[in-house]
Amino acid sequence: MRRPGNPRFSGEDIGFRMTASKLTAGALRIWILVIIAVYATAGDGDLVPRATGPSAAVAAASPVTESRQTPPSDEVVNQFLKVRFQEAATAFAEGNYEKSWRICEAILVLAPDTFGSRFEVSKLRRRAHGRFLSRSALVVRFEQDQEDEPLPFPLALLQGSVVLENLSQQKIVFGALGRDPVIGQLFWAVKEVFEDGTERSTSDVRVLRIESGFSVEAGASRAIPVTLPLAVPSRMPVLQQWAVTGVTMPVRIVTADGDFTRGVPWIEETGLEVPKGYDQAVRDPATEMKRALLEGDLTRFAICRYLWLADRLKRGVLATPSHPMVDELLGFLGSHNAILDAQIVMTLERVTGLIRERSARAWKIWGVTRQVRREADAGKD
Repeated sequence: MRRPGNPRFSGEDIGFRMTASKLTAGALRIWILVIIAVYATAGDGDLVPRATGPSAAVAAASPVTESRQTPPSDEVVNQFLKVRFQEAATAFAEGNYEKSWRICEAILVLAPDTFGSRFEVSKLRRRAHGRFLSRSALVVRFEQDQEDEPLPFPLALLQGSVVLENLSQQKIVFGALGRDPVIGQLFWAVKEVFEDGTERSTSDVRVLRIESGFSVEAGASRAIPVTLPLAVPSRMPVLQQWAVTGVTMPVRIVTADGDFTRGVPWIEETGLEVPKGYDQAVRDPATEMKRALLEGDLTRFAICRYLWLADRLKRGVLATPSHPMVDELLGFLGSHNAILDAQIVMTLERVTGLIRERSARAWKIWGVTRQVRREADAGKD
């Protein structure tokens, strides 16, 4: 006897119908996944093969992510900054002092320790900044005499000229004829660095006079020769760093915006003097400091150490025990009969910001403890 028919069901076996439905739905899902995979991989330019599994896909994508985040090398950065420096020099020559100054500021912020033209960039920045800030039509600066042969070190005299440049469209008159006018005051300071890392600073001031009044035509300049005596060093230094600045007496200047009388501050000029054969230490102190460690050159290390730390201070670099130079300094403690140890210890204090016993032994113990702590943290990972 047949079962009564149910309008909601056909005569097919219910188990067969459910299996067919599952197969159809599964095939549809696979087809959708294939379409999604095709669209995900097509046209993205990624040559790294896609993986079928999620874990394998992450592993394949990781190297690409890391390569994109890898910072450029110092060599690439230095080459880029050298081109920017040429742009700053061109802007200065063309009279665009603001552009020149701002480019130099950016270079000094971005430059790594291996950048070898920092001294020249700083010098151009000071000149461009002074020109830009000067609201008057007069620029005053000290200019050291250029000698054919290097002068004996250390310098006993700083010889040069006070240069007055009239940037206005009108003549500028200094003093009055028949009188003994005062141009202004001249300030200079000298810092001496010695082989043991100690320093000494001296300074002096002088009134700058002329025999009679003179004028500087529009667009012209006038140089007044000066010789500045430097303090006799108490012992032989390895570096002399000098700075000269000053201020003029109020002078009457006629410009297109009207007449005004004011004193004009000078653009500060600086210079470095080192013994013969150590010029490269001034150009690239970071690299030359490593060379001094390898060769045990105490003079070179003292020069480079001072310039490198001074540059860090100027750029606002914070002290940190994780700086790469720390491991190199620790590795050279006791080398070359320990002649560099005293300065290495002083450098470690400045770079790390740590205050410890001023002895090589204390820093060696700290270095070993630091390495053990590193290895323990690595083992936890």
